Amino acid sequence: MAQIIIATHGGLSKGMLDSLHMVAGGAADGIETYSLEFGQNPNDYYEELRERIAATEEQFIIMCDIKGGSVHNALFRLTELPNVVIFSGLTMGMALEIALTAREGLDADAAHRVLDAAREGVTVAFGGAPVEEEEDEDF
Repeated sequence: MAQIIIATHGGLSKGMLDSLHMVAGGAADGIETYSLEFGQNPNDYYEELRERIAATEEQFIIMCDIKGGSVHNALFRLTELPNVVIFSGLTMGMALEIALTAREGLDADAAHRVLDAAREGVTVAFGGAPVEEEEDEDF
């Protein structure tokens, strides 16, 4: 069973997990959060996680809020361990895909499907144009 962690600046991780519970129900159970608060050092969490991860063969799937941010930079160093997968650019689509499909872990193909799901959910629309009904394939 894979360990899933949402790691962000501030309370975003807790809010994302709360939203996941609303949409995915029990599929979000067991997901851990890490919220970097003012005055904390993400390297402390890196050290704690490194010990946990090195002591097991379980895969750790970590979703970070922003590529190049302090949380991502600290935790990205965990990829020196073979049982770590790090995502950046957290979206609800990414979190849902992982919660629903990655409980047993991810291989490279599954990880790319997660990225595809996240990208498909990012769109833009400008006001002033006629509104066309979008088909909602999933719900």
